[in-house]
Amino acid sequence: MRFFTLFCLLALELFAEQKTTPLLLGGGSYIQTQPYKGADAKIVPSPVVFFDNHLFYVRWTRVGVYFLGDVKDDFSWAFSLSAEPQPLGYASGESSSLAGMNRESSVQGGLGFDMQYKDSFFNFVLFQDLLNKSNSFVSRAEIGQHLKIKKVDLYPSLCLIYHTDKFNQYYYGVKTEETSLQRDSYSPSASLDYSFQTYAKYRFNEKYSTLLNFRVDTLNKEERNSPIVSDKYIFSGLISILYKLDI
Repeated sequence: MRFFTLFCLLALELFAEQKTTPLLLGGGSYIQTQPYKGADAKIVPSPVVFFDNHLFYVRWTRVGVYFLGDVKDDFSWAFSLSAEPQPLGYASGESSSLAGMNRESSVQGGLGFDMQYKDSFFNFVLFQDLLNKSNSFVSRAEIGQHLKIKKVDLYPSLCLIYHTDKFNQYYYGVKTEETSLQRDSYSPSASLDYSFQTYAKYRFNEKYSTLLNFRVDTLNKEERNSPIVSDKYIFSGLISILYKLDI
């Protein structure tokens, strides 16, 4: 009996020392302009989830499982196996300039690296096309800062994105059999693009908040010189409502 009592007291102490992990759940609308001639912007409903328990994470569109790293109060770093959607793509019916052509969106995944020092953060990914649509890989480096202004949290960041020639040929190229009076064949090389984005979260109270995202991607000349491209920028954004749970 005394052993059972001690065991219960120890279990209660360990349970009390466990820290809860915030889980942000919500949904909203995602919009993305398309650089292709005559193609309308994409507007789709989007679930929004943020969670990180140092074993695995969900950051809106990106998910991952950690396999190496170290977490401290001021400095942390980690490697993970990660994946996220690749939203580019179009259908031939979207415009006359794209008639007879079709490119599908995909899912990309591979190695992720994340580092945080106080309020500054850096992440790098090396992703392969998991669905073999473009049969290529991309890499992305992002650096940013967390700014806190009363009830508003801002996360501005800059990104550099490397697209291989296979990626660009799939999403921006024109095959010989796809040529028409409106477009010549086109085979772009690899490119280095850059983008700016920011998240803004406003807390209504302890449980509810709204999350806004705005991003602008600048296309390299290899992409914007394509005969099916009419814009050098891709604008995208999200507006959503989040509810906080502690688990």
